[in-house]
Amino acid sequence: MRILRDEKYCKVQKKCSGCQLSNMDYQRQIRYKQNEMRLRFNRLCALSKIKESEETLRYRNKAQFVYKKEKDGKIYCGIYQSTTGATVKCGDCSLHTVKQNQIGNFLSKTFEALKISPFDTRRQKGSVKSVIIRESRKNGDIMVVIVCDSRSKFPEEKELSDRLSREFPEIKSIILTKSATDKLIPGNDPKVIFGTDTISDSLCGCDFRISYNSFFQINSKQTENLYGTAMEFAKLTENDTVLDAYCGTGTIGIIASKHAGKVYAVEQVENAVEDAKINAEMNNVENIEFICADSEKYMSELAKKSVKLTAAFLDPPRAGCSPSFLKTLARVAPDRIVYISCNIDTQIRDIRLLSKLGYKPVKAQGFDMFPYTKHIESVVLLTKLV
Repeated sequence: MRILRDEKYCKVQKKCSGCQLSNMDYQRQIRYKQNEMRLRFNRLCALSKIKESEETLRYRNKAQFVYKKEKDGKIYCGIYQSTTGATVKCGDCSLHTVKQNQIGNFLSKTFEALKISPFDTRRQKGSVKSVIIRESRKNGDIMVVIVCDSRSKFPEEKELSDRLSREFPEIKSIILTKSATDKLIPGNDPKVIFGTDTISDSLCGCDFRISYNSFFQINSKQTENLYGTAMEFAKLTENDTVLDAYCGTGTIGIIASKHAGKVYAVEQVENAVEDAKINAEMNNVENIEFICADSEKYMSELAKKSVKLTAAFLDPPRAGCSPSFLKTLARVAPDRIVYISCNIDTQIRDIRLLSKLGYKPVKAQGFDMFPYTKHIESVVLLTKLV
């Protein structure tokens, strides 16, 4: 069993706060995460053994690098340290793929050669705030997103894209975006300087296009296990009418549509809804309807129209669901709720409220989506009490 704390795999673990469990071998990590699940779920419902990740290293389909210029003019790539806001020099993160690290290092040299400066947050000067690299596990296609300061003109874009695309033929898309904040975000106003504006990947037999700012689960293989379990919990048939709340670019709803009669998928981010509609077309799905709206408000409309939902999928952000959303969902009264979460604390909070609103938590399954970190993804089935 490989251990990340071995310097052969990570030389900066003491400086980088990204891998909180780097002092544990993998089986100890699993025991730790299983215990975290047990402490929260054992008195609520049946709990299965946490699903281990098939890949414990090099599993990320997305990497984000930040850059810093040294006093001698050299530029190095690294990892953003969330606890201090510093850049930790790291050209070979063990969780990134080999190709992602190679591109990150190549960009360091290219920025030097073209005299492109990383953004200095203290002095508020420079151009490049971060670089996001997205890699398709289906076909190996790569997208590179260069996030620049909103005031940057970036005249070197053609030479940069030429060098990068020649060195790495896997790159199908290079995009420049603008950011006015110091936060690590994909930026706005995307400009394609090479190739296409999207790449594609697949999950559970369905194809999905990935835009520069699309949400797409980081660990592709484990995501298929996660969504597969969600479908098993839901036990959908062609007689089911399903709600996919917080649908994003439509991954869960499109997968569910293969088993259900009708799917209503709701998302309030307009760009995500447009991507979701294209994803449905790519998969020849006709029994799904995407709605750009706030989920709570849309469910209120469903309740007024007396639409009978038989199942609902919830996959909210880390903050979980609002109490008013859950109360509206309970009024719509689906027979089954499958709640997917990346934050088991807010998930437990919401499940306790759903229990008061007439739903019984039946079973829970944890997934190790991010080996060497403390994060746990979980799926819980709740059924309506008669």
